[in-house]
Amino acid sequence: MPPPTAHMGIYIDRPAQDVFNFVMDLGRTPEWRPRMSGAEWITPGPPGVGSKFRVSAKALLYTFNFELEVTEWDPPRYFAYVGKQGPVSIKSFMEWLPDGAGSRFFLGGEPEANNWLVKILRPAFEYALLKQNLADLDRLKTIMESSKDKKSVV
Repeated sequence: MPPPTAHMGIYIDRPAQDVFNFVMDLGRTPEWRPRMSGAEWITPGPPGVGSKFRVSAKALLYTFNFELEVTEWDPPRYFAYVGKQGPVSIKSFMEWLPDGAGSRFFLGGEPEANNWLVKILRPAFEYALLKQNLADLDRLKTIMESSKDKKSVV
């Protein structure tokens, strides 16, 4: 996979396992990623390679309803997935690395355009994705670090 177009990370003053548990509780996704109106596992049982999940996300005035498939699963360290909806395909990952008493959380995505119009709009889509991901990371950090009872977010 080429380097992700929208790759970024942030330090969170919480153990990697706590951040992983919160992020992978897909029902809580809209709390830290408000452009996503919903996310849920659709494959029964514990998640792993081949598991599927669904997300609804808004980007550039359009709502995407992706069915995504896990391609790599190494909890609580790494999670990668792929999906396609209409003219847009995406390859994304999330990574959690211990860092002292806290952790570094990274996410990245590589959108692919499957028609000429989406190819023309790709730079705007990538810019919007980058901007949204930065805001999402800041929101996640605030949620994870602001709870008086830190167990309440995991």
